[in-house]
Amino acid sequence: MTEKAKKNAKEPPVYSLIRASRCYNCDSKQEPGSIVKFAPGTDEREVRCRKCAQLDELEFLKSGNAKVTQLAKKYSQRVIVVMQWSELWKTYERIGLLVETEAIDRIEKELKIQFENRESKQPH
Repeated sequence: MTEKAKKNAKEPPVYSLIRASRCYNCDSKQEPGSIVKFAPGTDEREVRCRKCAQLDELEFLKSGNAKVTQLAKKYSQRVIVVMQWSELWKTYERIGLLVETEAIDRIEKELKIQFENRESKQPH
């Protein structure tokens, strides 16, 4: 597969929980707002935490700025859409993207902005 084909390959979306759950793989508790991946073909019963779904190296980028989203898609090799259930509309809504940390660093330098509440910048 060529580099361009790899980049254009769409990964299935991941989801932000609206109620507490547990990871099907490691049994860790997932709080509301946690980003998880549904196991394929399980009708949303089996969730995998970010670590088990191999998404822990990606960082969440909130939606709302078209220029930042466009640059994130350009600079990141992996871009995964994050969805959340809306009780009001009874459908999933896009709330942001999971992108590589290096892409966010590059966007911050290019646009001379600082993102608040960065996951990688917070002390553990």
